[in-house]
Amino acid sequence: MKFTNKNVFEASKHALEPEVCLKERRKNMPPIILDIRSQEEYKVRHLVGAYSFPGEYLRDNLSQIPPYAQVILYGDNDDEKTISFVKLLVDNKFSDVSYVSGGVEKLLAALNAAEDEVILDSLPRAEWAQKIESVLNEKVRPTLAADGGGLSILKIEEDKVFINYEGACQGCASAATGTLNFIRNTLSTSLNHDIEVISA
Repeated sequence: MKFTNKNVFEASKHALEPEVCLKERRKNMPPIILDIRSQEEYKVRHLVGAYSFPGEYLRDNLSQIPPYAQVILYGDNDDEKTISFVKLLVDNKFSDVSYVSGGVEKLLAALNAAEDEVILDSLPRAEWAQKIESVLNEKVRPTLAADGGGLSILKIEEDKVFINYEGACQGCASAATGTLNFIRNTLSTSLNHDIEVISA
C-alpha cells in the first residue's frame, strides 16, 4: 500500500483559469478576490470587485480574511510569487484558497473576451441606466423582497446611483451597511465598473 502525505502542498490543485474565476465571481455567495500587487498597480487597473491586499501585508494581516470563505488571489504574471501567498494561507488553515493562473493580464483579457460579461465603460452613456436597472431587477430586488424589502432609484449621475429603500428595508440598521455594500458590489461586479450607491 502506498501512503501519501496529505500535508504536502500541491500548487496545481489551487490553480484557476481566468474564465473560472470570472464564473465564480457571479455566484450568489461570491469569493473574496484579493489583488496582491502593490496599491499603485491596483489603482492603474484591476478586476472590479477585487480588494487591494498587497502581498507584503498579507502575513501580518491574515486576521482580516475570513478563514472559511472562498479566497482567490491574483498577482502579476509571476505565478510562483502568487503561489507562495496561497501556500501561506493554506499553512494557516484557510480551507478554500486558489489563484488565477497568468495573473491580472490574463484575467482582464478573459474578461474582455467573455461574451457573457457586461462592461459598462464600453456602452453608450444612454444605456447605463437600463443596464443598472436590469441588474437590480435580476440580482438585487429579489434578495431584498425575500426579506420584505425593496428599493427604487431616485436618480443616476454617472458612477453614482441614488436609491430609496422600501418596505422592511426602511429604517433597518443593516440597510445602512451590509445591504448597501451588497448592492454596490453586485452592481459593480455585474457591470465591471466601480459604482457608488448612495441611500437617500
